[in-house]
Amino acid sequence: MKKYHNFAELLIDYREINNLSQLDLASLLDVDVRTVNRWEKSISLIKPDKEKYIVEKLLLPYQLIHNLNSEHPIPVFYDMNIRTYSLSPMFTKIKGKWLKLGLPSNKECINQISTETDMQLVEDYRDKTNKTKPIKMELIRAAAKYLPEINLILYSETGFYLGHICVLPLKNSSYLKIKNKEIDETNININDLTGNFTESNQIFYFYSIDADSFENTYNMTKPVLEFFNKKKFKDYLFAGITYRQKQVDILKEMGLNIIWEDTVGGNENNTATMLEGNFNHSLFGKKNNG
Repeated sequence: MKKYHNFAELLIDYREINNLSQLDLASLLDVDVRTVNRWEKSISLIKPDKEKYIVEKLLLPYQLIHNLNSEHPIPVFYDMNIRTYSLSPMFTKIKGKWLKLGLPSNKECINQISTETDMQLVEDYRDKTNKTKPIKMELIRAAAKYLPEINLILYSETGFYLGHICVLPLKNSSYLKIKNKEIDETNININDLTGNFTESNQIFYFYSIDADSFENTYNMTKPVLEFFNKKKFKDYLFAGITYRQKQVDILKEMGLNIIWEDTVGGNENNTATMLEGNFNHSLFGKKNNG
């Protein structure tokens, strides 16, 4: 993670990574190009009432913008590629011991995915971070109905998005088609989901996972682990595809194994990784069966 000391540094890096000129960014934010120039020279700052607009347009964490957009900025560690920030150098990487120690989580920020706004945010961040076609909204709606405990979205006290997890209850036959690359996840339809959780070979397919900080990754992960610990499914897999190395590392920490890796569109910098496993392991003082 890079340590940003002011908003100007952040904006310059954002443009460079996204191949945007000052004029491009001005057009995106509906401001004069001279305004962008002043921001990047630290001559002026964003007006406080415009911070929300910038956050939504650039899909940057609110806390990141809020801390840096000040005459007396508070430095923030941020990785532009994985869209994750930390306010402390201690939390620039997820630690498996956080899960094992059972540290308290901030439950006040956790909500079940329920509204159309929640679902649209899942799609917005999925599209921004993975650059793949989204699934149909009806699938997210059905997943939230079948599995409300682990289809979660996080908001700050002031209502800003912090992260989400969307998990689809897939039929085993449908999952095997994805695993064997017979179809991709964009081909999933409503008939591929199941609400029957008494059968063997239960598949909990993580469609989309996103969090703006490792602290919020932990806040989101803990209730998911608690769900599986409480349910004690006899035979299940938590599986899915991620396009981000950060998520690969976290999911491996949680006990999942890599099934395959594949480049997307021939681009070596865009890799899809499929993982599967379960949580019947040392996080709960049990032997790993996955």
